[in-house]
Amino acid sequence: MKLLIVLLAFMATAQAQGASYLALCHPDTDCKAVRETWRGQDTIVTGWIENTFSESCECADRLLASRKAKIVRVHIMNGPCMRNGRCGLYEAFSGYSIAQANRAVRHKNSRLMRRYRRVVQRLKRRLETAQNVQCYVSPCLECDLNASARRTLLRAVSDTLPNCIPVDNPYKQRCLPGYTCEKHGYTPHVSAPCIVDLDGIDGSRIDVDKFADRYRHCDISFYWEPFMNCIRGSFIDPRKRNCRYDSSMYQYVKGIICHSFLRQSFDTCSL
Repeated sequence: MKLLIVLLAFMATAQAQGASYLALCHPDTDCKAVRETWRGQDTIVTGWIENTFSESCECADRLLASRKAKIVRVHIMNGPCMRNGRCGLYEAFSGYSIAQANRAVRHKNSRLMRRYRRVVQRLKRRLETAQNVQCYVSPCLECDLNASARRTLLRAVSDTLPNCIPVDNPYKQRCLPGYTCEKHGYTPHVSAPCIVDLDGIDGSRIDVDKFADRYRHCDISFYWEPFMNCIRGSFIDPRKRNCRYDSSMYQYVKGIICHSFLRQSFDTCSL
């Protein structure tokens, strides 16, 4: 992975605001419309789940190929599906309870760990050809695993992706010391280094300006709405969801990030 030292030094000290397009990998995603989110901006800031919506992720590949600077946060495994008993057969946590998953992480040859390493290696290959990118990698989205299991997964991220920043994203537990802490919702309690994501809270129903101001001490603040997970009502398997949306949805998100997060003028945001 080709990294520009000067650019990354700037990224490490600058707070970034992005769109949490967690369903980015779904084959229905209108990648051209997604890319419009950052038209007129110097840096692409987004995040996705690497495996849940598809094994391939053509839109991520296209974003990573962009000449623009990029800051991405990637989740490897889907924690909520285990908690809710809805993991598809393609998920690493499929067939595991939380207690069983904690035990499985201790055994490097368990089915769970084999699947986990496979996805991490896939992400490694995806990032190898990317330029001008700062990557944050979370082993488990909204994770219910205990501290010991999460630490094992984070170490695996550091070993395989040494140029990426490992991120601990526990659901209710405290973040592990020494790692960037990610929490979700409108008012999570976090201290730097941190990432916040509205994931689970519809951004169209809250005061985005207050959210953006409250977390300017974090590395990244992510805007989220249900359509970013292709949620349209009752639960549907992520790979069977309808992820086709009008391009105006992405233009709206562009405006939110530009006005509320970046505090730029209407003229600039309309470019």
